[in-house]
Amino acid sequence: MSRNSGLLTWQGLGLAFASMGLWLGCASHSVTPGTCAISHSTTRDLPERGISAHRGGLLGCPVNTIGAFQQDICQGVHQIELDVRATADGALVVAHDDRVTGENGQTVHISEATLAEVQSLRFTSCTGETERQRIPTFEEALALMPQNIWINVDIKENNPLLGRLIAQTVANAHRFDQVIFGARDETDLAIRRVAEQSGTASLVANMSRQIFRGQYVDTTIDSCDEFIQLSFLRGKPDLGTIDRLKQSGVRVNYSWLSNEDRSALRRELGDLFDRGVHFVLVDHPAPAMEVACTLGIPPIVPRWTGPPPFTCQGPPSCPSAR
Repeated sequence: MSRNSGLLTWQGLGLAFASMGLWLGCASHSVTPGTCAISHSTTRDLPERGISAHRGGLLGCPVNTIGAFQQDICQGVHQIELDVRATADGALVVAHDDRVTGENGQTVHISEATLAEVQSLRFTSCTGETERQRIPTFEEALALMPQNIWINVDIKENNPLLGRLIAQTVANAHRFDQVIFGARDETDLAIRRVAEQSGTASLVANMSRQIFRGQYVDTTIDSCDEFIQLSFLRGKPDLGTIDRLKQSGVRVNYSWLSNEDRSALRRELGDLFDRGVHFVLVDHPAPAMEVACTLGIPPIVPRWTGPPPFTCQGPPSCPSAR
């Protein structure tokens, strides 16, 4: 398929959802403070706190690839954070940036390329393997995930149409109860609408950050969002902020820790969990998981509803139990 025909296909999808503006216009992002239902204090057997692999983390594989996610799952991480964009022909792919360069120097802009063009890019193989990694589709990434970890989906565009497509993909995969939608503004509303039509609830992380943290917290609480993603750029959250969020039923992701030194990780992770942060995004999941064990947070033994899509060398465990 040529690039022009891909763009026409994506435009066609836009026409197919042209009525979206009608029901988005009927929704309101403003909610009376104190009226939110706190319905997610316990969600199935999903972990209540732990380590999140930022973009799949650095485990000997390129980030945001199937290889990285497999390594995460075999490590027993509690949450995997990944990024989703749309190609010109309307396919959902896992990538942080719109401009991506492959191992051979070939570059594409995802929003202007077809799925075939995007997936023609090849990246380095995972350590110890020979097969090159590629950009996966969102459906491929979802199919890989066990049922008992959180999937933190950062929607990279503030686009209601993209939010609706992502939410519908999650609904088709029956994953609404474990996906955290990192959404902005009207995209939040599009996700809520798909969940309502699917007869289920959605879990949204407010990604519409304001200059001041207090404003960000207020907006998240007033919008009845279930998660917030606080950034290291504004420092660690104080206990009063965490208490306000918990009182409103908002769970806290903290983004992120790039250190791989175990002593530094123990100090930082211990402090964040003591403050009441639920999940900490890290670039280096392996040492972070070892530190989590020392803090009383064991790894997740992955569980799928059907046959496992891949195998690990053994179930994840804390170092002393190996």
